[in-house]
Amino acid sequence: MKPISKLRFDSLAGYSRQPMMPLLVQELWWFEEANEKVLGLLALDRTDNDYLYYILGRDAKGRFRAVSVECSISTEQEAYSRLERKLSEQSQMEPSSFHQGDEVGEPIDFFIPVIDTDKRHPNFQALVSDRGWSPARGLLEELMHYFDDADGNFVEQFQSAAFDARLWELYLFALFTELGYGLDRTHNVPDFHCQGPLGYFFVEATTVNPSATLPVVDETNRRAYFDHYVPIKFGSALFSKLSKTTSGKRYWELPHVEGHPFVLAIQDFHEQQSMAWSSTSLVEYLYGIRQVDRKMADGSVEIVSERIESHRWEEKEIPSGFFLQPNTEHISAVIANPSGTLPKFNRMGFLAGFGDRDIRMVRNGFCYRDSLITQDFVAEVHSPNYVETWCEGLSVYHNPNAVHPLSAKSIPGAAHHFSREGRIVTRQPEFHPVGSVTMIVVPK
Repeated sequence: MKPISKLRFDSLAGYSRQPMMPLLVQELWWFEEANEKVLGLLALDRTDNDYLYYILGRDAKGRFRAVSVECSISTEQEAYSRLERKLSEQSQMEPSSFHQGDEVGEPIDFFIPVIDTDKRHPNFQALVSDRGWSPARGLLEELMHYFDDADGNFVEQFQSAAFDARLWELYLFALFTELGYGLDRTHNVPDFHCQGPLGYFFVEATTVNPSATLPVVDETNRRAYFDHYVPIKFGSALFSKLSKTTSGKRYWELPHVEGHPFVLAIQDFHEQQSMAWSSTSLVEYLYGIRQVDRKMADGSVEIVSERIESHRWEEKEIPSGFFLQPNTEHISAVIANPSGTLPKFNRMGFLAGFGDRDIRMVRNGFCYRDSLITQDFVAEVHSPNYVETWCEGLSVYHNPNAVHPLSAKSIPGAAHHFSREGRIVTRQPEFHPVGSVTMIVVPK
């Protein structure tokens, strides 16, 4: 019986954890046996103040699920000894003995080719063939056992033109699992129905995609590009979700959604690495407020808020302030994470022990660190001291006019943004990256 990290355990089996479990037990130790054929979890029962253990094996769809549980053990040492013996016994069993009998459908596999090579997305092709992306691939090979393909075309889209959008959904799946939410798949729409001790809400994912022709940006129009073109791109993606109907109803009118917070999760893929520098345009568009530095008469500099009326690029013009527009009161919040891309899967996969252990990753970018001014940062992902979570880098933009507000407590660890008296107020964690690039070094 070998100990493993919580991150490793969660990457293998955390998606099976029931959302109310943290209220009942305190997880203490995590183990594996026979090259992760079976997993073990030792925990403290919060109610009775005694100990219990779980043993997990793979079901017919490759998901780790509980196959043996023993509770009411008086001491931690006794629980450890019993788990060690039982885990050894279970590791000798045939894999089929762990099948539960309630599995429906065939296992999903993101990596079995269903698209011709010339039609594959370059990031997918790199994911399946490049040694440097092996940590992300290993992590996704485990995550895929738990992901339900509601529309039946996820794998095809993941391998082709919609790779970025599908990866954004996988990021959100990992995020909400990390936060302890159970994801109810009773309904296919919206994308996520989050239930747990922290809250109960719905999330629909969307992405900002490239236009057929990208604008030429130079020194003469760079400011207008950020102030107008990028907000218009965000507006197009958000309004498409605002107006979409299912069975003649908008998202918030669906019977299972009605009366609960509804959130839009947006990621920017309109240009290569655009998510690393477009977050300012997003917050300005959502609230219709721009915060600028103004030099005062005494020489000091003060941050002041200016109202933005509209955004105009060439012949297109839209009103600013998404949260001020009709029907947006049904959108509780908009969430975004510029880090929610393939490099994050690679970093998290490496931290969880997946992939080639000889590769090196160096991450550099901009962050807020106990300050309202961004700072540079550099970090070695392969360093023993490096830590990261799925939630790191996430921003929650709360709608001041929401009919059903989303509690900030629902997403701890994120930066939370509010509009109050014409100003944008932010509560952010100690370290909050707003854009980064990860360099991968593969030894020869």
